Amino acid sequence: MMIKLQNASDVLELDGQSLRLQSFQRKGCKTEWLKSSPEHPVFAIGIVNDKKNYTLLTSHEARKVAVSWKQGDNAVSAVFTDVGGMGIDVRCEVRADADGFRFGVTVNNRGNARIVDVQYPFVVCGYADDTHLALPHGYGSGRLIQNPRRPYVLEPDSYNAWALTSRNGNVTHYPGMQFAQFMAYYNGECGIYLACDDTLGRMKKFKALHRDPGMRLGVAHIGEWTGERTLEYSVLLRSFTGDWYDAADIYREWSMAQKWYKPVASRKDVPQWLKDSPVYIVVRPVGELDYGEANLKEEFHPFPKCLALLDEVSKKTQSPLSVILMGWENKGSWVYPNCFPPAGGEENMRGLVAGIRERGWRAGCFSSGTRWAVGHYWSGFDGRDLFKEQQGEKGVCREMDGSLWKEDWDQSWRPSYPGCMASEDTQRLAAEYIAHVSEWGMESLQFFDQNNGSAVFPCFSDAHGHPPVPGLWMQEALKTMMEKLNTASKQADKNLEIVFSAESGLNECALPLYGLTELRVFPPGYNAENIPLYQYLYHECVILQGAMGHAPEPYHLAMRTAVNCVLGGIPGGVLAGEGRLLDKDTENWAPWKPYIENGDDYYRMIRNVSDLRRGAGRDFLVFGRMLRPANVSEIDKVSWSSNGRQHAYDAVFHSAWRAPDGQVGVVLANWTDSPRIVRVGDDRLSQNFCCLFDNGQHNASFPELEAKVTLPPFSCALLR
Repeated sequence: MMIKLQNASDVLELDGQSLRLQSFQRKGCKTEWLKSSPEHPVFAIGIVNDKKNYTLLTSHEARKVAVSWKQGDNAVSAVFTDVGGMGIDVRCEVRADADGFRFGVTVNNRGNARIVDVQYPFVVCGYADDTHLALPHGYGSGRLIQNPRRPYVLEPDSYNAWALTSRNGNVTHYPGMQFAQFMAYYNGECGIYLACDDTLGRMKKFKALHRDPGMRLGVAHIGEWTGERTLEYSVLLRSFTGDWYDAADIYREWSMAQKWYKPVASRKDVPQWLKDSPVYIVVRPVGELDYGEANLKEEFHPFPKCLALLDEVSKKTQSPLSVILMGWENKGSWVYPNCFPPAGGEENMRGLVAGIRERGWRAGCFSSGTRWAVGHYWSGFDGRDLFKEQQGEKGVCREMDGSLWKEDWDQSWRPSYPGCMASEDTQRLAAEYIAHVSEWGMESLQFFDQNNGSAVFPCFSDAHGHPPVPGLWMQEALKTMMEKLNTASKQADKNLEIVFSAESGLNECALPLYGLTELRVFPPGYNAENIPLYQYLYHECVILQGAMGHAPEPYHLAMRTAVNCVLGGIPGGVLAGEGRLLDKDTENWAPWKPYIENGDDYYRMIRNVSDLRRGAGRDFLVFGRMLRPANVSEIDKVSWSSNGRQHAYDAVFHSAWRAPDGQVGVVLANWTDSPRIVRVGDDRLSQNFCCLFDNGQHNASFPELEAKVTLPPFSCALLR
């Protein structure tokens, strides 16, 4: 027997004996999105077994299945009894609503199994040519995977893919580096959209995995599944037409109605100095690399030498600065909590921050987040005994088997353990740290560097005052932590205008807790998978700064600054010697020399972008909402070879925005050393639109609703 549910747009078919998904189509479209197999379960349940290993149970292991449905009903349910012989009963429900199909699940854990997650619904799509998979996760601002059927693009669907262990990382969940709760898969005809409507930040994992004979769009609902629990939110499955912008529009409409939606334009907790877009300059007083020597840089020490270099940067950018000091910890970069006194000495640091503030600029820092470093191989620091003496193991996260959770990526140079956000020890150490740097006068505080996306690390401890499984408590612990950090930051000077930041795009639940996030950008075409999904969803709710990021050499800084311009990020760079900025295409750091880019060029680009952000483009690039791009044509292509690679990029980048008052603007940025002429046409621009350059000049012609714009070298402009 086949069960058919439908609404005005879509038809969903399920197996009448098991409730397994069998077919999903948009009415009027030929595409069949599901690739069903009898081997696919209705749900999977992740548990910790008697040997303290993570394993999966599925609906196939139920002793009995009873489906309830009447012909013509718009809802169906099924009860699965005694799954895996462990006393786990599961009730699955599917309901057809006007906007799609909503899935709910209830688990009665009468056998007291140690359940970590419940994975429902179980959606397996077929591979096809000319398909795109949009994912709101990753270190960048979003991924768009083209033709995911290519070999080994996706990892296989297995227990290992879902296990919450250190080998799988500690920030890859929602809310964290997975900053939104949806996935979208589409072709030129239509698409399938899977999303959750949770408003409290319960922990989940969204993963696209290879599952024979296709691709699984999976979601795991992580948390306490003790006693009887009904999932507090629903999972939506629906179709859409268009591309990733259209899928993001569906999600943005829902997300903007939630409590985390607080536009920067009206937020009183975001300081005015940040809204005025100071250029962000990163200073690393110790060493040039994470994986390298940790010696004081003679170009910066003593710190009055550093101030002289910063004066030169401010002069060339004609801008106030926000100076971020990082890697200054006592025994080597990122050694926390044993980081005081700073490299170069306490008084030296105080003098540098005082000098920055005397100039009317702002000082700040990047830190190590809630992680305890027990060594630094380049400096020779060995903190293992200190970790034991200070009973560091009391506050760090635990794996499923009770062992200490080791950080997964930095063991080769700085071994560390992530601290549990709910632990009193973690909260105390963090508050003491913030009080100390605030006493220096720092105001841009990225303490949660390495808690990417403001992720709270998973913990299975039963001694930290939280349930012994990751879940909703993590987001509540973050709120408590931020309250304590805000209090600690005001102990030294209540007049400090402090803003907290995090590395990578903040997850949506954390948006009201911060005023700033550090988002590293990519030029269009640099990474085929990278899309500005984060900016599209959340730009108007948080200030973005892009002092670090990617772009090819030898035009790295000019090009990256142009990308920051059109994607709404504050420009900046990493300070090197001789008043120059690091001009290498690097994930984080690189040796300063040889300098390969023309400093006059990139400083001119930074200056012009900053002028536009503070002037005519302010309502768009600081406070605005990103729109689908305008129709910009006749863009020159620039090609060259560098480091054995061939490059070809548009000479002009562009984007479209809506200001808080409803005005629409198109932003253009020419990163090259030649004038560029482009043609802009967009029916969202009215007949009386104008063109404003960073320097106030007007240089455009307007035949009807189209503009032919000449962009000088290293310039940016706004059509408004």
